[in-house]
Amino acid sequence: MSVERIQTLVDALAERLGRAVVVDDRDLRLVAVSEDFGITDPARIWSLLHRRTRPEDVRYEEIKRWTGPGYIPENQALELWRRLCVPIRCRGALLGFVWVTDRCGNLTATQIDEASRAAEAMGLALHDGRPATAGQERELNHRLVEHLLGQDPVLRRGAWEEALDRGLLDDVGQVAVLLVSRGPEEGGGAPDNCRAVLSESVERLCRTGPGEAALAAVWPRRATVILARRQGFGDGRLADAAATLLTELTTRSGQAGGWRIGAGGPVRGLDGLPQARRQAEVALSAAGGEGGAACWSQLSSDALLAQLAPRAWEDALLPEGLAALFADPSAAVLIPTLETYLDCAGDAQRTARELCVQSTTLAYRLGRAEQICGLNLREGRDRLLLHLALGLRRLHGTHQLPALPTNVESLSARRRAG
Repeated sequence: MSVERIQTLVDALAERLGRAVVVDDRDLRLVAVSEDFGITDPARIWSLLHRRTRPEDVRYEEIKRWTGPGYIPENQALELWRRLCVPIRCRGALLGFVWVTDRCGNLTATQIDEASRAAEAMGLALHDGRPATAGQERELNHRLVEHLLGQDPVLRRGAWEEALDRGLLDDVGQVAVLLVSRGPEEGGGAPDNCRAVLSESVERLCRTGPGEAALAAVWPRRATVILARRQGFGDGRLADAAATLLTELTTRSGQAGGWRIGAGGPVRGLDGLPQARRQAEVALSAAGGEGGAACWSQLSSDALLAQLAPRAWEDALLPEGLAALFADPSAAVLIPTLETYLDCAGDAQRTARELCVQSTTLAYRLGRAEQICGLNLREGRDRLLLHLALGLRRLHGTHQLPALPTNVESLSARRRAG
């Protein structure tokens, strides 16, 4: 790190505030110190003599999870005056702490903001000077993410503790998982550019997204992000974050091949992370092959349908009537009409409003679909069959499926009779 740069920032901040300022690294080892303006306490003297701050003096296990400024109260037993603590972070990683003596508690909001801005500048200086290379940092994040989302409880617990110690996650509140994937390029592609766009977009999500703490691992065409938030992810925050990330990736990449994002969770704490990952995987498969974003909590029936492997759909034997419907030239109109009608629970008026068509047009389309597939939309089992088949087709795509030679009309009649 550039000690001279940090010292310059510390001296300038102390001069503006007229107060003693100290900077420690993330392990509470002394980095830089200002003049004390003739006012100091025994705890500060101890720190200067030993070149470190005692963890018990400043509630280290708590402050290393802070994402913004806060106060360490006066402690007469420890001979410690009240201090403002501003965590130094860069790209979500905890790098150190700024300490400002405030014995009387009369720092103004403007002065606290000034200390926070100085901490941001120090974060850039500390980050640029860290001995770890970008490759080492990337390798660390990959390892932590893989262990956190894996099935081995011992590795998961170890990775969790390390992430907490580094200030990357928070053990209070909820956590969520986002999986990002990119489809193949048409006519080749530029994986380096793809990775750069993905890395920058994910980094921005970690800084400005709904999580108060974040840990991300990025590969050339995919990424995994773990978000933590003390107050939870209510009010659609997670779905909004996924949609925002999708928009940025789509806009910035400017290439063929769709981005897909699946969001899992929120869950509470360490033990729920594997479940959140599985939920994100299901949501990712429901996002569609052409690109899109899906959130587990909003999947409804697709949460079950998406868990069926595409191979099972490809090998499915369809009743002859369904195969005929899928192959019919009017399928492009009839299938969306049927799906909307079934999603509206058979409410014809609501369906007509959703499709912006006249009721007579809707009735014609539904009647034509019944005629082609041989199913009766007034029969519960026929409607269930259609709804399932249409949902699987939407999730897993259209294939040349072998048809099961079945007289659908007589089968429906036998069910009604029996």
